[in-house]
Amino acid sequence: MTDRTNEVRYFAGARDAAGCNSEAIVVPAETTVAQLRELLPGDRQRLRNILPTCRVAIDDDFAFDRDVIPAGAVVYILPPVSGGAGSSPKAVTPLRAELVERPVAIGEASQRVNTQGAGAIATFCGVVRDHSKGRDVRYLDYEAHAPLAVKEMHRIATEAVAKHDLVDAFVIHRIGHLEIGEVAVDIAASSAHRAESFAGCRYIIEELKQRVPIWKKETDTEGSEWVSQGS
Repeated sequence: MTDRTNEVRYFAGARDAAGCNSEAIVVPAETTVAQLRELLPGDRQRLRNILPTCRVAIDDDFAFDRDVIPAGAVVYILPPVSGGAGSSPKAVTPLRAELVERPVAIGEASQRVNTQGAGAIATFCGVVRDHSKGRDVRYLDYEAHAPLAVKEMHRIATEAVAKHDLVDAFVIHRIGHLEIGEVAVDIAASSAHRAESFAGCRYIIEELKQRVPIWKKETDTEGSEWVSQGS
């Protein structure tokens, strides 16, 4: 078997550590994700420091350290979101989630949930605030691995339906440049009774901040930095 070249693309803080958006890496045949982690850094100490906390995706789904990197596949290096919890890489149809680069209206997700049999719709709306850690925030920029983000948001919404006996759920997340007061995420959960819809809505936002490959860059009066989605 011969060596081959794979494209590696970096996101958010991993891109800063790598010093590039993407690069071509010579990868021996049968190389696993775990072995790729050893190949990538070279003499880049910042990348070496961050790689153990990064998740890896191959093409448009998550990969595990044991997975072999196929010839010609694009490899994505995804820095931590908030906690970095993972899920099965099984693909699903993205029916309960949307990733957009346009303004999102408060309550927009509630228009997307099935209300047949529902006696309650609970919503959560996350907006950009003007302060963080004692500093004045000027604006936020969100970046995502779009196909993975939509799949994972759909998985989370579907899990919420099953875990909390919901009728339906939907989540919309915005990426790109957001000003103070603009909506970053809008979530809706419908259920027969209010307790279930409240619980479902909370489950979605908490899991989203832990698992979905969306990163937030915060610009304040002192500069810019990638920050935890939980911040």
